[in-house]
Amino acid sequence: MPQTTKNLSSISPDKQRKTISISEYLNPGSSNPLLKKQPAAQSELSLQQVEELSRIKHEAKRAYRRKDFVQALARFEDATTIVPGDLEFSYYQALCFFQLHQWDRAEEMFRRIMELDELRLLPDVRKLLALTLLKRKKFSEAEAILTEATRDRKSDLQLMNMLGYCLERQNKLFEAEKVLSRVIESDPENANGLNSLAYVSCRLEKNYTDALGMVKKALTKEPKNASYLDTLGMLYANRGNTAAARKTLKRALEHAPGNAEILSHLTSV
Repeated sequence: MPQTTKNLSSISPDKQRKTISISEYLNPGSSNPLLKKQPAAQSELSLQQVEELSRIKHEAKRAYRRKDFVQALARFEDATTIVPGDLEFSYYQALCFFQLHQWDRAEEMFRRIMELDELRLLPDVRKLLALTLLKRKKFSEAEAILTEATRDRKSDLQLMNMLGYCLERQNKLFEAEKVLSRVIESDPENANGLNSLAYVSCRLEKNYTDALGMVKKALTKEPKNASYLDTLGMLYANRGNTAAARKTLKRALEHAPGNAEILSHLTSV
């Protein structure tokens, strides 16, 4: 089965825009120099409030980087009592909601941020919103955002992988095949793209030999990836090799216990 995407903390900055990456942005001492002050006029803050905001931001970023997202969210919310509606702190809160899998709150905040951040100075807001929508199975809304984003950032293979996943989930298999083929053309070693294209080929019941080669290549990079093993198992099943299919799907389930899609595939073989 296809995967949505990889860890967003490792995203590279968009070369077409002067943004910094999420991981850089969350360094305790960093800030986005291009992010303009919001209407909550910071010039009206007292020196004590400015110092308090700086301390809160430092503590919250440190909590986020050690994956204490509950504490980080609490501190970022403390900051909004000083500067209500501040775009930067809203962004931090949205990241925390995303990491805590509070998809409804994350979606709400990322949408609000997209409206306010007209120059798109904050890192990967559209990508995060699209991924949030995918998590909520709002595939048509995610497709619209990803289609626009991939037009703006043609070299972002993560966005293209997400679009391919989104199309496959909607059974738009030929469209997914075109998008994922472009990923592999740009990066023949892209494991996520290799697996996703192999899975789409499996569902289309075509290019079996090529699909098998692609998913095996992906597995050389990530041999314990349950999604990749699931794809391999389904390819075996489609070719009538039931024993190999069941063995491979059981291995996939070992690495993703309780995964509903893998269980469904295993019971169907």
